[in-house]
Amino acid sequence: MNEIVIRRDGKWYYNNAEMFRRNIVNLLAVNIDKQEDGNYIIAMGNEVSGIDVEDVPFYATGIQETEKGGLKLIFHDLQEYELTEELRLYFKGDVPYISYRWPADTRLSRGIYWKLSDYFSFRGDEVYIVPPGSK
Repeated sequence: MNEIVIRRDGKWYYNNAEMFRRNIVNLLAVNIDKQEDGNYIIAMGNEVSGIDVEDVPFYATGIQETEKGGLKLIFHDLQEYELTEELRLYFKGDVPYISYRWPADTRLSRGIYWKLSDYFSFRGDEVYIVPPGSK
């Protein structure tokens, strides 16, 4: 088991202690990479550390309108993702996911899912988020 763990709820832990300083979590999160075997690492300079990810590496917990009237997701690790194009929703059971850096790598909190539901487009068995102003 690695020293750093990202739990299902998006919280980060180091040696079983929650990492509550979001600026540090953000620094680590922007340096996550996915290996060919599906495992995740944090690569900073010459340092590479394995991390354990219980579900997915990213968790969207907030949403904001942009100055242009669009939408921006805020992640638990303080990364931001502006929705400028249609985005497919994926479901594992009844849990919704989107693709940020890799397919279905970001879990949506229940509140964010419901806020985004105003922008859903249903196409057969697939659901897409169509943000305002998207192409």
